[in-house]
Amino acid sequence: MIPELLWQSLEKHIVLSDYEKSLILSKLSTRKYKKGQFLVFAGGKSNVTNFVLEGSVMAYFTDDKGKDHIIQFAFEGWWISDLKSFITQGEAIFNVQALEESTVLELSYEVLEELYSIIPQLERFFRIVTQRAFVSFQERILETNSQSGEDRYRAFHEKFKKYETRIPQKLIASYLGVTPEFFSRMKKKMDW
Repeated sequence: MIPELLWQSLEKHIVLSDYEKSLILSKLSTRKYKKGQFLVFAGGKSNVTNFVLEGSVMAYFTDDKGKDHIIQFAFEGWWISDLKSFITQGEAIFNVQALEESTVLELSYEVLEELYSIIPQLERFFRIVTQRAFVSFQERILETNSQSGEDRYRAFHEKFKKYETRIPQKLIASYLGVTPEFFSRMKKKMDW
């Protein structure tokens, strides 16, 4: 049952043979994280990319004033890491932390590079996932710079409707770039 979620994710964009599936599965590590536990620390290195099987994970950075800024949430069936660190194998700028007890499949950079040469369509999959993530981040930048807090919350609610109750309100506020107090007042005014 556990790999089924992975295959559903991969097969949205590529077709895999049974051999390729077994090869991929043999290269993955399963890891469990407790709520609050870090998958990646800013200043460390993101050696793996994580596929969330159960639970939820967030990526964020802390500014010079000690304020956290949520960049990404990931739920079952989503990939998450400090992408820059993972791709460049350099220093991580984000913390990646479990929001709930979570189980992830880890795929190391070295193994992924090896799999690209054996299963070329896997490179296509990660190209598509990376492109879509980039588009999503561009949309967030536009929303942040051009929309009101209410409009940003509407967009968030539409995207994360089925997950929203699993995310603490102060983290949603951080993701939206508003204070928890403003978010609370704004949420009360919404009509859903």
